[in-house]
Amino acid sequence: MNFMIRKPTFLVAALLAISLLGTSARADLIVTVQEDSGAIQTAVDVTGSPTTDLTGGALTVNTADYKISILGGEANQNTTTELLSSTTSITNETGSSGHVLHITITGTGYTAPTTPPPVTVLSHVSGTIAVETTPSTNSLSFQSIVPGASLAVQSPAINGGTTEGTYNSNLTGTTSSLSAPFTLEETLSVTLNDKFDQINYSSSTTLSSVPEPSSMAIAGLGALGMIGYGLRRRKALGA
Repeated sequence: MNFMIRKPTFLVAALLAISLLGTSARADLIVTVQEDSGAIQTAVDVTGSPTTDLTGGALTVNTADYKISILGGEANQNTTTELLSSTTSITNETGSSGHVLHITITGTGYTAPTTPPPVTVLSHVSGTIAVETTPSTNSLSFQSIVPGASLAVQSPAINGGTTEGTYNSNLTGTTSSLSAPFTLEETLSVTLNDKFDQINYSSSTTLSSVPEPSSMAIAGLGALGMIGYGLRRRKALGA
């Protein structure tokens, strides 16, 4: 009888926990563009993300030598926390070489996850490259910046010996110092040295909590308890 009384309470608590985990928190998304040490242009400034940023079309931004078409970006906080960016293309429009294009993607106002326990970080960048001359001398660097995490700069090769190619880079790390509210940032720097050289990229910075050993032990004991209850119930029914 006591078990039957507690069961609905347990179900209500579980459903409430699931509904809270599924609630989508909001963060702000900012994307800026800069060539060399020139003026910084704010390409995207969206308050109250998650968002697919624009109004359905790509946003085009021009610097002295580059054309940048931004498809989308999101600053999400659901069951995982992530900063996403997708640029359809970066093109050298003039043929002038040696100029570095800097793109910064910032998500602000995150409130979870926080430490302790430690938080794992996955930094990812990938895309395609099309060049006019092979081999090319183009370069790309990318970095996810997370409070308390020292993630290295990722420099996938984009100067292969073919006119078209792909690149992909993943890096993992942890932070033990993350309190709310916090900001996530991605920085991307690219140099395209020939006219009409073109690159596209997508990037993500994803955070997730590492279960504490004590929580894992409790979960394991709970599972063993349920197994034991099932065995006792089967014996009782068979008696």
